[in-house]
Amino acid sequence: MSRAGPSVPETAVVFERALDQALNSQQVLDALVRAKGVADREQLRTRAVRARTAITAAAAVEYQEYLRARSAVEGANREPVARVVPGWSAAKAVLRWATAKRDRAGASDVPADDVAADDVAADDVPDVTRAREAWELALLERGVVPFLLGRLEELLMGQRGGRTAR
Repeated sequence: MSRAGPSVPETAVVFERALDQALNSQQVLDALVRAKGVADREQLRTRAVRARTAITAAAAVEYQEYLRARSAVEGANREPVARVVPGWSAAKAVLRWATAKRDRAGASDVPADDVAADDVAADDVPDVTRAREAWELALLERGVVPFLLGRLEELLMGQRGGRTAR
């Protein structure tokens, strides 16, 4: 079954992957060392997760490009299906019947609704792959890494300010 775009769980997975990548980057690891204990990786992770919407906005243009590329492929997949199988609902009914018959015979099968011809993986198409990679890179480089470094800098400035006030 096709979707209009990535699901919320899919975007959450991409965000978590970018966050892990950023937390393991030399740039962030060096900043943590310079920060001398004002924050640790888990504190940074928690702050980033809370600010996910703001962080992902940094890659909004690339995300929209990814959605457009993906929608174009999914739309193109639906059109050939409509031409090849004009009686799609009849074909699905036959498929459901065959699945049900197999189930009664004791065999398991994929539910008929999950066997749609337009389920071709859009992310396997080169243009979609490039758009997804651009989105993920922008999320990492313009979203997550700057956010983490900014939080560390803020914490350091707060700590320095606290020392001079004493």
